[in-house]
Amino acid sequence: MDMTEIELLHDLRMPLQLIQSSAQMIGAALEDSSLDVRMYLDMLNASAGQMRRMLDGVMADCKRDARVEPPRLRRVDAAACLRTLCLRCRAHADLCGVALRCTGNVAALTVATDEDLLSRIVLNLIANALQATPRGGHVEVRLTALGDCFEVSVEDDGAGIDPERLPYVFLRGETGDGFGFGLSAARDCARRLGGELSAASEPGRGSVFTLRLPVREQLAS
Repeated sequence: MDMTEIELLHDLRMPLQLIQSSAQMIGAALEDSSLDVRMYLDMLNASAGQMRRMLDGVMADCKRDARVEPPRLRRVDAAACLRTLCLRCRAHADLCGVALRCTGNVAALTVATDEDLLSRIVLNLIANALQATPRGGHVEVRLTALGDCFEVSVEDDGAGIDPERLPYVFLRGETGDGFGFGLSAARDCARRLGGELSAASEPGRGSVFTLRLPVREQLAS
């Protein structure tokens, strides 16, 4: 098993967790008519669809004997994408006892990007934030439009990261305390999209991971 396969297996954990959380909430909704069964069913189907696309992409790469497929750019509303991702994660966040919210300085932002890669990065960051945040805490996913680029930040109010450890959180294979393959893969995806992923943290006050990507409104001809 090579590193690409290991990173894929890691990244499949979050969609699988979302499927499990949605299934649990569907079960609860069958006993509580105030809960929206259809909403949780839609979350479950969306997460299953993402898992299928991730696996299909790897199988296509194997057929071509290629490890890295170029990004599949198309027009995407980044704001709508983030709202959908947060909605899909809501059931899992509720089970974790963490308040998850999506904010931003624009209601819509059309960019040319690979939505699957963008979703893979953001889900990784949300998964880590929820894991690092104690019950009663908060996670905020924020979109900021900055002209020729945009940022997606995922901030938590968990325990934070030790300053001596912070420079190494993106190091491949650095798996202690939950860091390692996921963040390394997320940074690789960010760079494939022409962007960068950075981290800032203060022990006892939480962490913020920031993805910066080019707007690239037009698709290449």
